[in-house]
Amino acid sequence: MAKSLKLLEEDNRIQLFVSGDGLRAELVVKKPLSEEELSSYEELKDFLDSRGIVVGIKEEVLEKGKKLLQEEGRHLIAEGKRPQRGKDGEVKVCFTQELEKKWEENEEGQVNLFDFLKIPEVKEGDVLAELIPPGEGVPGQDIFGKEIPALPGRPAKIRVGKNVELIEEGAKAIAKVAGRPVMVGKTISVLPIFELDGDVGTSTGNISFVGSVVVRGTVQSGFKVEAEGDIEIWGNVEAATVQSQGNVVVRGGIFGREKGLVRARGDVRAKVIENATVEAGQDVRVGEAVFHSQVSAGRKVIVGGRGLAVGGKIRAGSLVWVKTLGSPMGTVTEVMVGIDPALREEYNYLVEELEKVKNQLAEGEKVFKAINERQKAGKNVDSNVLKILEKLEKTCQLAREKKEFCEARLEELEEIVSGGEGKILVEEKVYPQVRITVGNLTYLVRDEIPYASFYKKDQEVVMGSFERPRS
Repeated sequence: MAKSLKLLEEDNRIQLFVSGDGLRAELVVKKPLSEEELSSYEELKDFLDSRGIVVGIKEEVLEKGKKLLQEEGRHLIAEGKRPQRGKDGEVKVCFTQELEKKWEENEEGQVNLFDFLKIPEVKEGDVLAELIPPGEGVPGQDIFGKEIPALPGRPAKIRVGKNVELIEEGAKAIAKVAGRPVMVGKTISVLPIFELDGDVGTSTGNISFVGSVVVRGTVQSGFKVEAEGDIEIWGNVEAATVQSQGNVVVRGGIFGREKGLVRARGDVRAKVIENATVEAGQDVRVGEAVFHSQVSAGRKVIVGGRGLAVGGKIRAGSLVWVKTLGSPMGTVTEVMVGIDPALREEYNYLVEELEKVKNQLAEGEKVFKAINERQKAGKNVDSNVLKILEKLEKTCQLAREKKEFCEARLEELEEIVSGGEGKILVEEKVYPQVRITVGNLTYLVRDEIPYASFYKKDQEVVMGSFERPRS
């Protein structure tokens, strides 16, 4: 009768390991058996059967059998099947928000090359989105033959904004009014559109609208366009103010004359930015060049075409991608990545406020000290002075509370700033006098550098070769 392999376990010549989840079994051969010894022992599969291991036995075990005991080392002998979580539910969007470009002939057979934009519209009651339920998942099985239940996929949820309502217990979203469907982030809304055939100027005054705005002209200096939806401008933006809760698209350029402001919660797109301030909650994408401007984006700033970025300051949460950064004349240009510009502004503001509060408290302490010295010297203190001291004490108490708040919030922000990651990509050349900041670390370019990337590593800004992002 063949001897049990359990005897080899007791002699510490082999050892069987089973993972805690029962999905893997490994056999460790510490002292291999000789051919003569091997003949007197049971088959390896019988040994595994005695241990209840019946599923996922490896081909190597089936082929070699107990001859595996002649090979020293660790052998994976059985592996179960892990459960597969069900596919997550999805939101099926039933509309497009992309603008359609369609050229049409007039009665005379002529084509107006600029009159081609068709804005998507929905009618009241149209279905805007539907829920796709999550999948059930595929059960697994451990090496003992026990089924491992699978987790179902995570359910999705339709997020609705203005003029959209959920029906069928949240399974569908429909339009409450006719208008243009939009999606900012993951929230679906229907916004009516205001369209202006011409410039925003003296004949129209400022424009403020709850939906989206299309201007088939230029926004002239000194005027404002504000919208809760998207803004599209077919011409230029001069020294004007354009603010959107969605996206801003400028087909021409933004020529701010050091006064212009374009701000969007989503993306900002323009052909050129010159002497202007541009702020985007997500991306800023420029067709040709940025000159002497203040540009900030929560995610990315990308300059295509000629790809010039000269002068001013560019800030982005994760990526700045240009072809040429700075100029041969050494124009001072600053680029910052790794921190959401809004958080960086908050950090700088709190630093200034904390300094003001400290100075205020220091001045108050001087006054209190002077009064105390006067009282110790036995001199009378006027009642009016005492009233002033009482008010000063209240002011200082408020200052101390503000100081505590600023210090606590700065401590939170310093963790974010110090850990900020990001990358600056330069396809062609970066010139001297360009200041690179990644998170809280700064690098000043002193020589011309071709095909470069800048990022943070080991608490310093390092330079590498240019690599085109995958997406």
